Amino acid sequence: MYKKMKSKLILVALGVMSFLGVHAQSVQDGVALLHGEKVKEAEEVFKKLAADGSSADNQFYLGYFYVKNDQLDEAKKAFDKGLEMDSKSYLNMVGQGMVELGKGNKAAAKELFDLAEKKKKKDAEVLYRIGEAYTLFEKNSDPAEAIRLLDEAVKRDNSLADAYLVKGDALMMRNEGGAAVTAYEYALTAKPNYAVAHNRIGQVYLRGKNYNLALENYKKAIEANPDFAPAYKDLAELYFLARQYKKAAENFDLYLTKSGNISVDMQLRASKFAFTADDYSKSIQLLDDLKGRSDDPIIKRMYGWSYFKTNEPEKSVQYLEDFIKTAPEKVISDDYKFLGRAYNLMETEGKGYDSLGVVYMLKGADIDTSATDAAATYKEVAGLYYGAKDFKKAAPTYKKGIELDTTKATPNDLFYLGLSYFQQATNIVVPAGSPDSAAVAARKKGLYLSADSSFKAVTLKTPDWPFAYYWRASSLYNAYDRQENIDKGISAPYYEKLTELAEKDEDPSKYNGYLKLAYGYLAFYYQSTMNDEAKSKATWEKLLAIDPDNANAKEALGLNEAAATTEQK
Repeated sequence: MYKKMKSKLILVALGVMSFLGVHAQSVQDGVALLHGEKVKEAEEVFKKLAADGSSADNQFYLGYFYVKNDQLDEAKKAFDKGLEMDSKSYLNMVGQGMVELGKGNKAAAKELFDLAEKKKKKDAEVLYRIGEAYTLFEKNSDPAEAIRLLDEAVKRDNSLADAYLVKGDALMMRNEGGAAVTAYEYALTAKPNYAVAHNRIGQVYLRGKNYNLALENYKKAIEANPDFAPAYKDLAELYFLARQYKKAAENFDLYLTKSGNISVDMQLRASKFAFTADDYSKSIQLLDDLKGRSDDPIIKRMYGWSYFKTNEPEKSVQYLEDFIKTAPEKVISDDYKFLGRAYNLMETEGKGYDSLGVVYMLKGADIDTSATDAAATYKEVAGLYYGAKDFKKAAPTYKKGIELDTTKATPNDLFYLGLSYFQQATNIVVPAGSPDSAAVAARKKGLYLSADSSFKAVTLKTPDWPFAYYWRASSLYNAYDRQENIDKGISAPYYEKLTELAEKDEDPSKYNGYLKLAYGYLAFYYQSTMNDEAKSKATWEKLLAIDPDNANAKEALGLNEAAATTEQK
């Protein structure tokens, strides 16, 4: 009988111990879920624990959950209830101090913290939570006091990994990245393979622009706990910075899946990631999911951008004009650029651009904080002008784009600037006998010389590209009187360089159209200016080889006379 009763008591005791073990673990589960940004699941755990009514500490954790989610009034209710259950629950007193600090009542918060510290100065958890409180609210933070309290906490319990985490956070508030990493490494000593600590180290390295180490530590966090959602979110941001947009979107999707976070901010961020990954339909779908949930004007921006990308310019214009009208303080350069591009898509006259569209694009460029991006937009508009053969607008627009960021000016940019000047000059007709003819001729010559300057810049960047030399020679040939050009050999060096490079090419025939002009000019130049008959003859022969019916070459080589003699015989 005694043995049976003893066995039953042992079973009951084991059951109680098992319940307490699960109960204690449940608190840690809730904290882990909170670390993992699984907000709904964490709330369920803390509410269930608090509803049990067996421990004032459970009220603290519920209140702490509310503090972390900016619900200070709900937090106060939980902490007050905890103190009603146990007037000596100093954790809940610390919680009340958190609420006061969050509301900006620093003096009231300090009074509560000081009392809790005085009464429980040997309690590591209490010291840790007071220290943490001083890191929770940016405007009312006190990293120095936080560090003091956290050091005291770990002196009493060096296994308190989260205390080291918060100390690292406090050090980051003081921009002490190296010391913060050390604190997070202590957290890993206290709790090996702790995903939260690995992730925090990654955040330090990201902030310090050490992207490789950031990536390494985010991956360590995921290896330690594949369900730790914040690592995927941070990894997404890292890939975004690296312009690996598809990987960024994939990891952000994993964050949403693992965290269950459906907040407006996160949905909107997901839409941006989808947009940059060129998944515009998904971006729109995510925006549709926000309908009725938010009046954030940024949603209109994202609709406008996405509809432009899905070739629905009317909707794009509608959303972007509405956004610019309702939230002018949030407008950025890209809003005007996308609006302008949408207008250009609606152009119906065959020009390839809308006059209002290019105005908006250039307005966006003019307020852009990035000189490189502003320059790219000017060159984009210049390309539209050039395509529409509006060379008069193309040239100054290319010029402005190049000047905005000279270090990023490409040979192609300079080449099209030169072509814009050249074509503009070609379109000018000098009126014979007009009083303005001299001025018009001077302007035309100036444009050809500007074209030459641009092509010269191309040759400096790409000295082995034959076409640039052709256009230098051609610009100068048209800038000067033809006879003056031949007499002085103004275009000769550039035609010679063209022929030299073209003849070295594996397939010189692709340059034949340009070589015809070059050989013709050079043959005349060698003959009439240089009096070099041998060189002239060789050049005429080269011309005849690629243009067998060229009358000038035949005449210069006496082939017409030979043919006539043969016929007479």
